[in-house]
Amino acid sequence: MENKEISLDTFSILSNAGWLLIILKLAGVISTNWNAILNYWLALLGISVAMGIVTAIIGLWTKAGDK
Repeated sequence: MENKEISLDTFSILSNAGWLLIILKLAGVISTNWNAILNYWLALLGISVAMGIVTAIIGLWTKAGDK
C-alpha cells in the first residue's frame, strides 16, 4: 500500500468558503450583509496581490530565472 500525501491549498479553501458564503446568502440561509461578503473577497484579493508582489521581488532579488 502506498503512502499518499495529502496537501491542502489554503487559498483554495478560503476561496471555496467565499463561494459558500455567496450561495448561502442567495439561498437565504444566512443574513450576512453583502458588504461583509465583498470585504471578504477584497481581503482575499489583497492577500493574493501582496503575495504575488513579494514572490516577484524575491524572484528578482535571487535572480532565479538567470542561468
